[in-house]
Amino acid sequence: MRKNRSRRCRSKWIRISIAVSTMLPIVLFALNIPAAASGSRIGGTLTFGTESEFAGFEVIKFASRLAINGSIAANTVMEPLFRLDSEENLVPVLGLSAEAADGGKLWTVKLRKGVSFHDGTAFTADAVVSHWRRMLDPANKFRGRSALGAIVAVEKTDEHTVAFRLKHPWLPFQRTLGSTRTLANLIPSPKAVEQGIQSRAPVGTGPFRFKQWISGDRFVVVKNPDYWQKGRPYLYEIVFRSLVDPQTRYASLQSGQVDMIWMDRGNLIRKAEKDPTLAVHRSEDNGAEIFILNTARPPLDDINVRRALAHANNQALQVKMAYQDSIPVVTHPFGADFQCADDGYLVYDPASARKLNGNHGQRIELELLHSSSKRGRDIGEITQQLLKDVGIQATPVGLEFGPVVKKVISGDYQVSTWRISPRPDQGPALFRALHSASRANFSRYKSPEMDELLLAQRMETDPIKRQEILCRIARQINQDVPLIYRGGMRSHVITRTGVKGLTDMQYGIVRLTEVWVEP
Repeated sequence: MRKNRSRRCRSKWIRISIAVSTMLPIVLFALNIPAAASGSRIGGTLTFGTESEFAGFEVIKFASRLAINGSIAANTVMEPLFRLDSEENLVPVLGLSAEAADGGKLWTVKLRKGVSFHDGTAFTADAVVSHWRRMLDPANKFRGRSALGAIVAVEKTDEHTVAFRLKHPWLPFQRTLGSTRTLANLIPSPKAVEQGIQSRAPVGTGPFRFKQWISGDRFVVVKNPDYWQKGRPYLYEIVFRSLVDPQTRYASLQSGQVDMIWMDRGNLIRKAEKDPTLAVHRSEDNGAEIFILNTARPPLDDINVRRALAHANNQALQVKMAYQDSIPVVTHPFGADFQCADDGYLVYDPASARKLNGNHGQRIELELLHSSSKRGRDIGEITQQLLKDVGIQATPVGLEFGPVVKKVISGDYQVSTWRISPRPDQGPALFRALHSASRANFSRYKSPEMDELLLAQRMETDPIKRQEILCRIARQINQDVPLIYRGGMRSHVITRTGVKGLTDMQYGIVRLTEVWVEP
């Protein structure tokens, strides 16, 4: 079965390559708009229990701090040009078509007409160009800019046509254009950005409008009566409740205080699967839960120390104890369908860890940052014991999500829990995270060999050859150890059975446009 999935995965890459090489227009699936909803579907409030407080919705400032629940909320207010279906075809949203020319170096995107932002501003090419130019402008210091390095310019052709000019044919361009995981692809109101309100009171073209944000409590959106997709959304209101503790979140779902929750605690997921009043929805994602290592700070500037930590890490134990086997064990961030002959993963080997530790010649003492949640504390305690077993002293330090992110971004850390978020293509994300010139290289990892591989995967248009390069990148990650895997990504959302219309999740994103709640 895995081999079949791998062949399907490879065929998707090949289809995209053919489309670029022949300069044919990309054939887009028509937006699937079912018949008008019956009266019982219209109205009501959905309450969503989230795992963390939101950071903000302004792409330049908060691109590195948009957790998955924040992405779900952002997608209710703002929209991308396209999204991807299960076969990775582009599905029209604010864009209608994407056509390649000039050997794949020019992409012309036709935009939907008659759409307005929630503040009354018309959605035109100016909004798309303004958003993309802000991210590409070096003066704005957008941390995700290096991942978009193949894009030279975004230009207005007419009021409803935009041209993306690339340095070279870029295989991940369609996946990048169709991602709904990041703020980079969600088009904000230029007026809201100019007024400086987008971060705390986001304005988009989406099915819901921002209503209220009470920090530490709730983020509320209400139905957009002027939404361009007639008959949608069904709900009148969505309330995102910040319920950091998973037990509290689950109890709130059982009691009916919330209708839907994000969950990554295996014991509670299995409990929900046995409860006839609840339904568990999941998606198998790429990406990974990781430890990020600051390779610029002693003793982690020594590759042998980093390798000692890798050999001391019992990933299977981490997955079992911290996640109760709710996520898979992984050796690279590309997902289960992506096969490498040899990814060079450093297996759990305490004897090798002790030897490498002894060769260092000095007592190794580390500070380990983690979230202040119960899961974070579990990870800290498990890792502290694993490292103690090989003679390394680790001091776990639990902080709220925001301070952990701030310390990692500023370089004020040694080891920290971190995440490679699921996305349609991990190549651009790895370029952003590992290239020595990237502002988002928070591990401070520098390797000329890795830089060459990252550039090679960006330039390669043959999907099979690119996969081979990505496997070499995976191997170099495992050998140089700027990060250590704690487990793969598998997303879980639990709902009460009265929640209907929930489509399959993709890269952890739950689309709420067609969801309704039965009385």
